[in-house]
Amino acid sequence: MPDTSKNFTGNVTGLTTNSFRNMQLDAGAFFVGLDTKEWTPTTSAKEVGEALNAAKKDGKCLGATTGGGAFRLVPETREIEADGMRAPIVGSTVFDGWDVGLTTTLKETTESNLHHIIATAEKDPTTGALRVRNVLEVTDYIPNVVWAGKVLGGALMVVEIINALNISGMEFTFQDKDEGTIAVDYKAHQDDLENMEYAPCNIWVFAGDEQVAVPDAMASTKSVTAPKTDNKK
Repeated sequence: MPDTSKNFTGNVTGLTTNSFRNMQLDAGAFFVGLDTKEWTPTTSAKEVGEALNAAKKDGKCLGATTGGGAFRLVPETREIEADGMRAPIVGSTVFDGWDVGLTTTLKETTESNLHHIIATAEKDPTTGALRVRNVLEVTDYIPNVVWAGKVLGGALMVVEIINALNISGMEFTFQDKDEGTIAVDYKAHQDDLENMEYAPCNIWVFAGDEQVAVPDAMASTKSVTAPKTDNKK
């Protein structure tokens, strides 16, 4: 008979009884010019949710989307090379910067949205038409674009990118028996040279009353933050 005393008979899985409570649900929503300066490690999901609802009433939500969206945080890496290296060594990788952005596809074609889609759009006071300047000005950057989504256990996840520009331009697609859509790719930018040590974004997970407690070293909010910038618009 084979010796099975050293066999492992359990399951190998990352699933726990809390896994489903920690899963992000649905497509969430996108906001522009949201005031996040007052958020702290003790801010609750309920408080943030109320702020999001107020921002929506104030017209700061980009509205309905299709196909969800994506957050991009990709390092621009460089490997230091030297004779004798046969593979990358700990300490030889350099992060030269970060490509940070939010993408989605908008379904609401409001004039406000068009201003956020076309960075250099301005309204002609005579005709009322939107015209597009060739010159990009500092005031054309959107102070922030924010995505917010719910976590099943009652938490909220929020991603903020700073000094955003839609770098994909505007390609408005429309067809019979369907709705018009505009895909956008908002790219974040550093505010100035003083903030170069941080990527131009902030990430929060705001815990709700039903959220399972996070590890000891963490407060009720887990965040990765960049220095705040004052709203320009």
